Amino acid sequence: MIRKVHLQNVAGIAEFANQESFPGVTVILGKNDVCKTSLLKMLYVLEKSSELYSRKAVHESGISASGVTAEKMRGVYGRNKVDLGDIVRKNGSIKRLYAHAEFEDSPWESVDFSFGSDSKGQIKDFHCNLADLNDAHNVIFIPSKEVITAFAAIKAVVRQYFFPGYDDTTLDLIDMLDMPEVNETRIENREILETIASMFSGELKRVQNSDNFVFKKGNSEFSLQMTAEGVKHIGVIANLIRNGLIHKGTVLMLDEPEDNLHPFAIRQLVKVLMALGKAGVQIFMTTHNYFAIKQLQIESRKEGAAGVMCCSMTRGDDGNIRSSFSDLKDVMPENDIVSESLAMYDEEIESQME
Repeated sequence: MIRKVHLQNVAGIAEFANQESFPGVTVILGKNDVCKTSLLKMLYVLEKSSELYSRKAVHESGISASGVTAEKMRGVYGRNKVDLGDIVRKNGSIKRLYAHAEFEDSPWESVDFSFGSDSKGQIKDFHCNLADLNDAHNVIFIPSKEVITAFAAIKAVVRQYFFPGYDDTTLDLIDMLDMPEVNETRIENREILETIASMFSGELKRVQNSDNFVFKKGNSEFSLQMTAEGVKHIGVIANLIRNGLIHKGTVLMLDEPEDNLHPFAIRQLVKVLMALGKAGVQIFMTTHNYFAIKQLQIESRKEGAAGVMCCSMTRGDDGNIRSSFSDLKDVMPENDIVSESLAMYDEEIESQME
């Protein structure tokens, strides 16, 4: 699990650092174009590289941690169609990307690396401290783009050919969804699966010996073309639980998981995520939704709940992106989601007074 990071010149982010360790749940807020997804992707690269290096090093010799990280970074930010230097922030002067991360219960204890805007495919300045190499650690990234409908096509061709919009976060997720269901679901996850099924009075399941998914509701089955987008989006989480890939120690990253969901479903989804956090899953998520952040605050105040850190990203008048952190249980931080809600309320009051 990631506890602390210090980043410089990543995509459009000049600097990002958390002083307090990331808790069970971290929610990232901000307007469009403040690099929320770019930040989430870098967190994924850091954790996924640790996972991949550990898995390979257990079974192979001569594995390079820097090589694994460079390959994964290029895959996440552009399916190897970009050089490393393309990921470095640019504002008219020569920059170097720097990343430092500290982990807990991960194959790496810490990692530090940097490279310049002229770098191609290698990270020469790279240092990592190893912890316990194993092949049980895992991290999952669920993008905002729904992938279940195109599962078979992505699985068949995207690894071989470049398709804009499908990077390694999507391809890694497809590989995980392709895993078979486990025979025994953990007790704490059974309740979560029941909650997900109750949200839509049914469940999204893969057809046995097939690359197709269907939505099962009672004795009826519906094709994906007849299934709501929100059902398919949340169905990914349920299938990963049934595959045994979401469990204590998993790092789960979600980019705007509330997309295409009714407010009721958004609130239920947050309850599911908080239950996973309580069960030992570390969660990072981005959101634009007031229902999501408010429900997170409500859940965080319940006894025994996972801690929730709120990271607000804003762009200053100088164009630089800044980040502020707060404990969501204690206070709803000033952020653009709440500000827009209040602005709309003020506008309504003014219109009634005219």
